[in-house]
Amino acid sequence: MSDKLSKSLSKPALQQKQGVVKAENKDQQSFPLVSASTMTNQPVQIEWLVENILEQGSLNLLFGEPASGKSLFALDWAFCITAKLDWHNCRTKECDVVIIAGEGFSGMQRRLKALESKYKIKTPSKLYISKQPAQLLDKNNTQLVVNSIKAICPNPGLVIIDTLHRNMDGDENSSQDIGAFISNLDMYMKPLGAAILVVHHSGHANKDRSRGSSSIRAAMDGEFSAKKTHNSVTLTCHKAKDFEALNPLQFELKPIELEWPDSDGEPMTSVYLEYKGGATSNKKSKLSAKDETILTALDAAIAEHGVEPTVEIKTEYKNFDSPAGKMQKVVNIDHWKEKAYPLIKVTGADPENAKRVAFKRCRDKLINQSLMVEYGSYVWLAF
Repeated sequence: MSDKLSKSLSKPALQQKQGVVKAENKDQQSFPLVSASTMTNQPVQIEWLVENILEQGSLNLLFGEPASGKSLFALDWAFCITAKLDWHNCRTKECDVVIIAGEGFSGMQRRLKALESKYKIKTPSKLYISKQPAQLLDKNNTQLVVNSIKAICPNPGLVIIDTLHRNMDGDENSSQDIGAFISNLDMYMKPLGAAILVVHHSGHANKDRSRGSSSIRAAMDGEFSAKKTHNSVTLTCHKAKDFEALNPLQFELKPIELEWPDSDGEPMTSVYLEYKGGATSNKKSKLSAKDETILTALDAAIAEHGVEPTVEIKTEYKNFDSPAGKMQKVVNIDHWKEKAYPLIKVTGADPENAKRVAFKRCRDKLINQSLMVEYGSYVWLAF
C-alpha cells in the first residue's frame, strides 16, 4: 500500500516540481541571472564609441551654458563616429548615430557644412537627425520614437538627445519627472543597444553642475561639461563610472564662411571646434575674482545689447573683415557698466565711487592683457 501511495504521489509531485522548474526558467528569461563565477573567466575590455569619452551602451550627460559649445561637441562626435574618423587622436567605432534635435534645424545644416570643411569630407549617410523634438517623459511617445528609429536606422550605436529641456515635457527640477525620463530611456532606448548622450543646460546658480534635479547625474555613466571663455571652450569630464576620466581638453571656436549665400548674397557663416590640446592655465588666470566678474558682465552685455561695429571701427580695426570678425559684436560701454556695477562688491562711505574705481582698474587691466578693446564709446572682446 505504501508503494502504491508512493507511486501515486510521486508523479504529481514530480509534475509539480517540473512545473516549478518551467516557471523558473520562464522567469529567468525575463529577469536573467548569471553566476558571478563566470564573470571573471575572461578579461573585460571597454568597447569605445569615442576612445576615453563615450563607451558603447553607456548613458552620458553633456552640459553647459547656452552657446557654450556643448552641441558642437555632440555633433562633432556624431560626425566622426559615422565617418569612421579619429576625433583628435581618439579612436572611434563606426556606427549609425541618431540625433533627436529639439531646435535649430537650419543651424544644424550650417554646422554640418562647417564640419565638412573641417574634415574635408561630405556628411556621412549614417548620421540621422530628427526634424522635431520628442516628448520622452511619456511612455507612448518614447515607444513611437524608438519605433521610428528602428524603421529607418535599425542598429544605432549612439542616440543624442539635444537638449533635455526640449525633449522632456516636464519639470527638470523634479526627481520624479527625471526618474520617469531615465526609466523611459532604460525601458525603451537602451534595448536598441545604443549609447545615449543627453545634452543639457548648466545650473542657474552653479555653472559647474547640470541644471535641475541631481538625480539625473546619479543615473549617468559619464558626465561632461563644455565651458566657454570668450573664444575658448574647455571640455571637462566630471564623472567616469568605469574608466579613468580624461584630462580637460582645450578648443577654440573657428568661424568659417560657407559656400551658401544669405538673402543679401553674402556668404553664410558657421563655426566648428578647433583642437588646441590639453587645457592649461593662461594669462586670464591672473585676473582676480572681481575682474572675472566684470569681464563676464561684458560677455553678458554683448549678448544682450551687442551691435555691428561702426564703419569707423571697421576702418580702424581690419580684423573685423575676417571670418571671425564678421561674427563679432561691439557694445556701448554704458551697457557694460549697467551689467557690471550691480555685481561689484565694495565697502566704505561712497560705494558708487568705489565701484567706478574698481571698474576702471579692471578695464585698464583687461586692455593691457589684450582681453578686450575700447574705441570711443564702444568695447568688445579681443579675438
